[in-house]
Amino acid sequence: MLGLKSFESRFRGPAALLTAIGIDILIDGVVLGLAFIAGAKAGLLLTVALTLEVVFLGMTLTSELVEKAASRARGVLTVTLLSMLLPVGALIAGPVATLSPVLIASFLSFGLMALLYLVTEELLSEAHEQPDTPWVSAMFFVGFLALLALEEVMQ
Repeated sequence: MLGLKSFESRFRGPAALLTAIGIDILIDGVVLGLAFIAGAKAGLLLTVALTLEVVFLGMTLTSELVEKAASRARGVLTVTLLSMLLPVGALIAGPVATLSPVLIASFLSFGLMALLYLVTEELLSEAHEQPDTPWVSAMFFVGFLALLALEEVMQ
């Protein structure tokens, strides 16, 4: 994570953005694969959460690429190729399934901490630069409650 932060401070522009997003999606895929190794329920919940993240990330990135003078087709193709890193990351997690349960939990904990770091260090700090509205705050809680309700339904 510190390496990514250092990379981000040194490089700017579309290539840096695409590289950072690619690394993020790859890590998300590894965490998703590890979650399925830990259990189907954890994997399914994380799939729902990551699907929402990747959809919004893809829409944001596509609009950013089109705004920076790329054609729409090229922007959509770039985002599609980047999204393929998610299943690649999940496949990378496959060999971890052969390890002991303690090591699997260690890998999953590391991956989840990477996700939490991204949310707290990057996304929340950027979100607070924008004016906060009651609608945005309400949607945070609606999303949180929806995931809790999904977990309860799965039991």
